Amino acid sequence: MTEPCHDEICITCADALFPVVVEWVSEDGTTARGLEDGRPAEVSIELVDGVEVGDTVLVHGGVALQIGEKAGQRI
Repeated sequence: MTEPCHDEICITCADALFPVVVEWVSEDGTTARGLEDGRPAEVSIELVDGVEVGDTVLVHGGVALQIGEKAGQRI
């Protein structure tokens, strides 16, 4: 049995995507670093093809699930 969450929102239980603006992509294309609401974030981008610097990826639990904006252009 797991311990109950004590934060306002539990990332495991929350049904939310958080935007991360990509500032760096690893050479092997598996990891990106950027900003989530002004805070540094590192996320897995293995499930999303074509992530580039300047894109905004939508992230849940540290994993990018889709591109929300492509270098400033909403898709």
